[in-house]
Amino acid sequence: MRHRVLFQSPELLLEYDMVDDYVHAQWTAQQSEDSMRVGYEQILEALQQNFCHRLLDNHLLIQENWAGLVSWFATDWYPRAQQAGLHAHTVVFSLDFFGRRSTELALEMVPGGLIAGFDSQEAARNALLHL
Repeated sequence: MRHRVLFQSPELLLEYDMVDDYVHAQWTAQQSEDSMRVGYEQILEALQQNFCHRLLDNHLLIQENWAGLVSWFATDWYPRAQQAGLHAHTVVFSLDFFGRRSTELALEMVPGGLIAGFDSQEAARNALLHL
């Protein structure tokens, strides 16, 4: 068994890849700013509980604009994640224009370019494993 389910809700599935040592967050299509905030808190908890330093953050299916949460993500959640040990974070861009644009804004706001976005899960995973 390569993946262990850490958390599951209608909005988010969190799995831990025990072979390659990363948390994989798979978001579903329908999100609100509240569901994403709760989801990112779940991700932070999963990183801490598994002493994990890498996150594959899959936004591919997100169909919502979450731009109102971007500042919180970059200035509140991300610094806490770094303090918890996160040092490699890749994101799969949404197929939806508004979902993708929100993610792009979030990436731009995170200082130091410590997070990278990709168009496919395969590319994001490969990059994560080489960071």
